[in-house]
Formats: sequence, C-alpha cells, structure tokens
Amino acid sequence: MLRGVLALLIGGGLLVIARDYRNVALWVWDWPDVVVTRRSRRGTPWKSPDHMRFGFGIAGAVFVILGLVALAS
Repeated sequence: MLRGVLALLIGGGLLVIARDYRNVALWVWDWPDVVVTRRSRRGTPWKSPDHMRFGFGIAGAVFVILGLVALAS
C-alpha cells in the first residue's frame, strides 16, 4: 500500500510540472543550471520546455496508473 501511495504522490508531482501549475515548469527547467556541471548548448538536458513537460506528463501518467494498480490489488 505504501508503494501505491508513493507512486501516486510522485505521479501527481510530475503531472503538476507537466501542467505548469503556477509556473513550476520554469523552476524545473532552470534547476540543471544549478546542479549540473556538464551542460548542453541551452544549459538543460531537454531540448525545450515543451519537450520537458511532455516527458514529465508521460512519466506522471505512468506513475499514477502504477499507484492505482498497486492500491487496487
């Protein structure tokens, strides 16, 4: 049950980033500039904010589905 709840929390957080709630995607977009020493041409591992949000949306949906399956079983 704990794994299901944890997966739902992670999935919800990723979906919040994907939906750009209160401009949180900008914070995530800028985060690699703070922690990554090897940077791409744009300074982030993603090609654009839209690509980043799309990836986070897919990952969030997968985590939510896994969490629901874990809680249902």
